[in-house]
Amino acid sequence: MKRKSIVIFTIAVIQLCGAFPNRILSEALSQTVISSWFEQLPEAPAGTMFSVGYSGKYQDVTIAEQVAINLALKNMAKQKQIQLIFEVEELADGKLRLLNPTFEQSYEESILIQIKNNFSIVDSLLTEDGYFILLAYPSTGKLSFDSTKPKVWGSQPEWIRELPTSKDWIYGVGIVARYSSWVRAWKDADEYARFDLGKNIEIEAESIHTVQRDDRFTIESKILRQSYDITLRNSVIVEGWYDAKRDIYYSLCRSAKQ
Repeated sequence: MKRKSIVIFTIAVIQLCGAFPNRILSEALSQTVISSWFEQLPEAPAGTMFSVGYSGKYQDVTIAEQVAINLALKNMAKQKQIQLIFEVEELADGKLRLLNPTFEQSYEESILIQIKNNFSIVDSLLTEDGYFILLAYPSTGKLSFDSTKPKVWGSQPEWIRELPTSKDWIYGVGIVARYSSWVRAWKDADEYARFDLGKNIEIEAESIHTVQRDDRFTIESKILRQSYDITLRNSVIVEGWYDAKRDIYYSLCRSAKQ
């Protein structure tokens, strides 16, 4: 029986102030200096996959590096193959309130082990905010890749205003706002982007009419339910953008059309 590493993702926003161990320093509320490949993932050579990892500011840089590597490895495993289960109900009473949202994902532990045994570090960047790392799988020799230079965020990309259209690719966007930890914000934005991608590939929708009666009143309501259970392969977080003025994080996920 294959072992799975199960990650449960909830729609609730968790504020992480004070939730870190003593060895990690307090994080900035936002992220200012980045690498160009953090903002936009470069195209990998044929037969190779890139993934990005990051961590907050640690007193020990080697710990920050390892945390970033571990995240990049998990991101690579999710990128290769991930199962997404999504279900949300909305009470259509004029306010569209969410009921019982479910966001669940799982990936094969065997895939993660395979990646851990055959990866290489392409580039890395240490900033005042944290540590960033770019990994390649499978392990590759030196690439014709310009070493990163610290940069600030560019202007708002077009995909935030309108989802890209392509005959080859399908996209999803994840959005979160006002997190106390930029690391947690990017993790959640990436997950939302994958769930949005899944919704754009396959979704089941139904309308349920309910009636509640008592001695005096009859209450009728309509519940709108949307759900899917799919497996994505080669779903890649290709871009991210941070709106510093409004403290909003955006992630763009892409997968080839089936």
